Amino acid sequence: MRKTSMILAGAAATLLCGCVATQKIPVSTDPSGALVYLDGKVVCQGTPCGVEMPKDQDHLLTIVKEGYHQRDVPVRRVYDAMGVLKRSARDGVRSAEFGGGLSGGVSSALNSADNQDKDGRAYVLKPDMITLRLIPADQPVPEEKPEKEKADPVNDLGLQLYKMLKGAQLGQ
Repeated sequence: MRKTSMILAGAAATLLCGCVATQKIPVSTDPSGALVYLDGKVVCQGTPCGVEMPKDQDHLLTIVKEGYHQRDVPVRRVYDAMGVLKRSARDGVRSAEFGGGLSGGVSSALNSADNQDKDGRAYVLKPDMITLRLIPADQPVPEEKPEKEKADPVNDLGLQLYKMLKGAQLGQ
């Protein structure tokens, strides 16, 4: 009983804190010593450094160094279907083991997936590492070719599973 109470207290504290999951992204430049802005606010006085970012939204990193062209790097959140599935299954099994039974386990797993989406744990930020060669201001900036976005079947499957389970929880 004491073990169950401790687990429930820990889970409640996590939910009540309103915390948002973060991810640290290393940033390096050549030459080093560039300022790094996260969504318009200075977060690093000189590269190389690590930038801690909330995972509940997309971001824009701006890298600035005197005498060089500014570089803007979008950082996007990507749904981590396998991570959500693993954490939800673990939470559901724990709930079932500690007296929740099958229905309690399923409910706990669904709540876990929903909470992960709300606090950002359901996402990873990409790119997860930024390395840039800065271009001197007196040189032209080469045109960047847009990266073709690839479909991720695991991500698509995870989103479909999440929507299906959430619909079942709401009785739809």
